[in-house]
Formats: sequence, C-alpha cells, structure tokens
Amino acid sequence: MLCLWGLAGSPAWGATHLKAQEEAALFSLADLDAVDLSTKTVTVELYVSPHPELNACRRMLPQAWERVVRFYARLGVNLVQAPAQTQPGGLAPARRLRVELLPHKEWLNRSFKAFNVAPPFRLRFLQVCRDKCAFAHLPLSTIHISFKRFEETELRSSPGKAGQNHRDWLANLIIHELGHLMGLYHAHEFANDKIPEVLPDKTPNFMSQKIAFKPQLGFVEQQKRLVHSYLSQGKVFRQYEQVDFDPLRYLELVKVHNGFKEHLPKVAKIAQKVKKGKAKTFDDDDEDDED
Repeated sequence: MLCLWGLAGSPAWGATHLKAQEEAALFSLADLDAVDLSTKTVTVELYVSPHPELNACRRMLPQAWERVVRFYARLGVNLVQAPAQTQPGGLAPARRLRVELLPHKEWLNRSFKAFNVAPPFRLRFLQVCRDKCAFAHLPLSTIHISFKRFEETELRSSPGKAGQNHRDWLANLIIHELGHLMGLYHAHEFANDKIPEVLPDKTPNFMSQKIAFKPQLGFVEQQKRLVHSYLSQGKVFRQYEQVDFDPLRYLELVKVHNGFKEHLPKVAKIAQKVKKGKAKTFDDDDEDDED
C-alpha cells in the first residue's frame, strides 16, 4: 500500500456523549438520511515546494490536476484550485483542503509533527512507513506527499515507463487521498460492505490499492452518497464530528454498528479452508492472490 489515511492530533469539535442506541443509529450506514446530491464546491490549495527536488513535479502537475478535477466532476464535486502560499490559508473540513507536494525531508518532518511522533519513536515510524509516499490527515484537512518517494515507487513499480503513465499515477494518488479528506475509507477495509476494490467492468475503485498507472478509476453509488453526505455536513459529517475527526475511531464504530468484517490475512484464510477440508496451494490462481 502506497498511502495511508493519517491521524493527526484531534481538535475538539464539540462531540457529545451518546447513549448506546443513539450511537448505533448515528453510525449506521444503512440509512444516510436524505442526501443532497447537488454539485458541491470544494476549494483546494495546491502547494508545490520550490525545492529543486520538485522540478519534475511542477512539469507534470498541471495535467495531472486536470485529471483530478475531471474525476471529481463525475462525483458531482467541483474542485476549485486556490493559490497556495508556504503557510496554509484557513483550512476547514469539507470546505477548504490543501495538498502539499514536498521534498522528502520536509515530508518526513511534517509527518512526524502531524502524527505527534516523538524522536525516540521516529525510527520505528520510518520502518513502518518505508513504502508510503502520501498521508491524508483528516483533522488537518491536509495531504502530504513526498514526490521523491513517489518517483522511487514509480521506478520500482513500472521501470521504463514515463510521461503520461507517471502523470496518471500522480493524478490517481491525489484522487485517492482527496477521497479520504471527503470522508471515505479504503475500498479494501471491510469484506462485506458495498464498496468493492474493483468494479464489474474491471475498473479499479479509486479508494482501492490498485490505482497505480491506471488510465481510469471508478466508484460506486454508495461512495458518492457518502461523499455528498460529508460535504453537505449531513449524517457522515456528523459521524466524524462525533469522533473529533479521528479516522481510526470512526472506522471502529462503523465496523461495530454495521456488522462489517475485516478481510482475513491470506494465511488465516488458508487455515480456515484446511479446517473445512478445502485445502489449497499457493499455486491456485484465484482472487485470494489479490489480497
């Protein structure tokens, strides 16, 4: 996985104590109440560091951003780019967001700060995040991207490819991370929700892990409704308010109150099949290989 939905220090958003029944009703996704699907406008500050490490980024970003805008137009979201200075403007959930493309060292420092990683734990953080190039910090309304790590990932994943393929991958990365800032979780998060990693026509879901170098991404109606509920400050927005925009707490409550189950690791799946007399080998070519 190349990106992670980040959690920064949670601000106080006026969360109230709910009774068990009230909490269950609030976090149920079976009924999102009336969802306003009219076009929503979201302002995005697009900041690129002037560091020479970002020279290639500045060349490819305009075309990548056009693709990001076109994708969100399909979701009924109008992205308006705002001039971005070194210091962010007045950011706000669901209204004004920021994407920062940074040199790697600065990306690390901002990630340490956003995650409140104390110096004694930074080496462990680096080990855990060695394959990551982006974090979406919902409480900060900000995405941090290491362009150097992005380029390194490109070379490992697709040696010899260049040009349009790289712009597509950068666009897909931004599309995916913005999805987190609009209230969405990963498509692979749960085994029994309504959000598949791949659509019936084989198009990758934009919140899946299968987005690298893909010319097209897709979504399902449930994701569109979740986004519009969040952006219109409807039920999904109230869910996040209740947990002070803590994505991990949000996922925990959504899982509990919707009966969602997490995907089993491949080893656990094989063990279960062995117990049921359905042993298989690693040579079997089926969907388990995608886990």
